[in-house]
Amino acid sequence: MKEKNKYTYTGRREFLSTVTKAVGTSMVLAVPGISLAENLWLPEASYTVKQVIDIILKEIPGAPFERTVDQLRSGSMDQVVTGIVTTTFPTLEVIEKTAKAGANLIIAHETPFYNNNDETDWLQQDDAFKYKMELLNKHKIAIWRFHDYWHRHRPDGIAIGTLTKLGWEKYYDSNSPRMITLPKPMPLKSIVALTKDKLGIPNVRVVGNLDQLCSTVYLAFGYMDSKMQIGVIQQSKPDVILSGETREWETVERVRDGQLMGQKTSLVVLSHAVSEEAGMEYAVKWLQPKVPGVKITHIAAKTPFKYI
Repeated sequence: MKEKNKYTYTGRREFLSTVTKAVGTSMVLAVPGISLAENLWLPEASYTVKQVIDIILKEIPGAPFERTVDQLRSGSMDQVVTGIVTTTFPTLEVIEKTAKAGANLIIAHETPFYNNNDETDWLQQDDAFKYKMELLNKHKIAIWRFHDYWHRHRPDGIAIGTLTKLGWEKYYDSNSPRMITLPKPMPLKSIVALTKDKLGIPNVRVVGNLDQLCSTVYLAFGYMDSKMQIGVIQQSKPDVILSGETREWETVERVRDGQLMGQKTSLVVLSHAVSEEAGMEYAVKWLQPKVPGVKITHIAAKTPFKYI
């Protein structure tokens, strides 16, 4: 069906181009069902993967970086982009949906290959790795990571996208981009309910008193080193940390001991993918005006967990 639609559309353009040359635009407009607004006889926008990446990098302070995980992980820089998909994790499901959408560039925040540096030497005999690569090659899909650069954007793309989804974007402070202060304190249970509802999270984990009133919220979406989170607890004493994921024997235990001492910082663990998904959804709105004529879609990786 996809090929049929593509052929029909292309044939329509070629027909309009030929007729326009022969009889002029005014007569073409007289053909039933044809509107000038469609502009179907004009060439479509065409970008290679490299051109899309270059457009993005122009918006990032200090780019390109000497060292970054944001590299092309499959496909070719020279391939012409037929459509773009943004996501957190480029799972097999996301890849399949990308192919069905007729797109061939996935801009993914996180690794496709189960380790932050996308090293693959150790995976050469791994069944899942081989299956994923075969799928990518079959559909000629390029994956480019957009992690370090998106976080370096001002404002941080993940943070502002998630805050916008929560309705908190007006509280963003560029001088303290990870800390927001709510104008009116909210009970912790209300913050939990809000994040679950707006971010589409079925369950979260909480360390703290659900009735505690919270004004200061520290943003630790995705993964953040526990030493940084523990340092923030000591120095800034936020009412709550919204965390994507953290090791249970580190930040979790520090928060629990602090609570038992009478300290106020609570912890809400959202899960990694869902904590950053809104930021990659926001990337669609951010990128679309920069590559007019290219369809950009967000496909959520969703949570990998079932809660029983």
